[in-house]
Amino acid sequence: MINTIVNEKGLTFKDFEIKIFQEACRVCREYTKTFLESYDCKLMQERDKKAYRNKGGRKTSVKTLFGEVEYSRNVYETTGEDGLKKFVFLLDEMLSINNVGLISQNMAEQLVAGITELSYRSCAEKVSAMTGQCISAMGVWNVIQTLGQQVSKDEQQLVCAHKQGQVRGSKEAPVLFEETDGVHVSLQGEDRRHRRKSEIKVGIAYDGWKETGSNRYELDGKVVVAGFSSNKDFQEYREAAIAETYNLDETQVRVLNGDGAPWIKNVKDKDTHFQLDPFHRNKAIKELVPYKDVRQKIHGYLKAKKVNDLLAYLEMYRDSLPDDEEASQAEKLLKYFTGNRAGLLSYQEQGIELPKNPDGLVYKNMGTMENHIWSVIAKRMKHNHTNWSVSGGNNMAKILAKKCSGRLNEVTEKLHYKIFETDKIVDIQKEILSAKQATKTLGKGYNYPVSGHFIALDGALRGESKKLFGLAGY
Repeated sequence: MINTIVNEKGLTFKDFEIKIFQEACRVCREYTKTFLESYDCKLMQERDKKAYRNKGGRKTSVKTLFGEVEYSRNVYETTGEDGLKKFVFLLDEMLSINNVGLISQNMAEQLVAGITELSYRSCAEKVSAMTGQCISAMGVWNVIQTLGQQVSKDEQQLVCAHKQGQVRGSKEAPVLFEETDGVHVSLQGEDRRHRRKSEIKVGIAYDGWKETGSNRYELDGKVVVAGFSSNKDFQEYREAAIAETYNLDETQVRVLNGDGAPWIKNVKDKDTHFQLDPFHRNKAIKELVPYKDVRQKIHGYLKAKKVNDLLAYLEMYRDSLPDDEEASQAEKLLKYFTGNRAGLLSYQEQGIELPKNPDGLVYKNMGTMENHIWSVIAKRMKHNHTNWSVSGGNNMAKILAKKCSGRLNEVTEKLHYKIFETDKIVDIQKEILSAKQATKTLGKGYNYPVSGHFIALDGALRGESKKLFGLAGY
């Protein structure tokens, strides 16, 4: 190979680099194929032959960082704890080869990391350029939807476990700070027929601030949740996610910071202290009061902690305005402040008795939600002119929340491996879709391999294909 490259005319280092990369990927694919088949042979020889009956080899392929690897491994008939016969691939189980459209976990992690910053098309181009793999924007979309749906299933299981009292985190926090807000994103397709936008709810919880540099701090023990959901569902999962990290039996004080929206108050625990978000409070003053001296007067009452005097002053200010529009704006501010009377002052000014902060942590002013709305949702899903379906947007929000929590690795690591029950499979040896059928059924763009018993993640599914797809959990 080296001689061939050297003899090429007009060779540049860029060309050389690409050729070397391609050759290295080819060698890696061959080595991986040899390893997988050799290891499968070893498992076949060492297996419990009474428990696992060999049913022959099955060809398949997996997309890796260095390209698509085709290989063959044996399938075995066994009996599960429920007494049902099942077909399993010992190689897949031993190596934890997850069924993500025949994408390796390393490849899936690359896609997940890329999609949190880039569009589906840009992510596909970037990953294709940086690896030995070629994947389309639709291929990336398929993987992300599968992973997002699995994250949602994990959340539902966590909520059920929490309701049964089976969830208790190990982190102890005498004070728990919580912030909640929502961001509206544009919808597309059928979802847009009902409404142009829908709100993604976002919640964070943390136990304080830790110093990371000279006068620089970051939130400690951050838990982030997000998604399209009802108030009730959001509250249930928010509480379950917090309980998964924190031992709430040891938490003495909880403080919730929010913009005062009714749904935010509805998700607040009855024993939680509420604080009106300073950003939204001050924004309302600036937008609804056109007079600088009046705004200064309002801030003066807040600084002096004179809430009753402030509300009385706003009534007097409203009644003194001859202009109907200005009076209407003043009435709006008065209602906003009256409805959030208990939270107009910061939690420090409300006289809440806080336990001593743990070593290494400090308690500071709350109000990080706007920054998190931007970093968690808005940057990727709102301010780049994108539109979303409710399901697709929900899947993306779940993954973005994992990233902000520092738990992005869980998106791929928590996948559950599936096995298939014989009484629901007519013939495991039958190819699901022929090459000709796949072209017609799956449409344009990248099509996942469909050999063996695996199923492509996109396109129409009928008959036994649909049954298998359901059994796989998709």
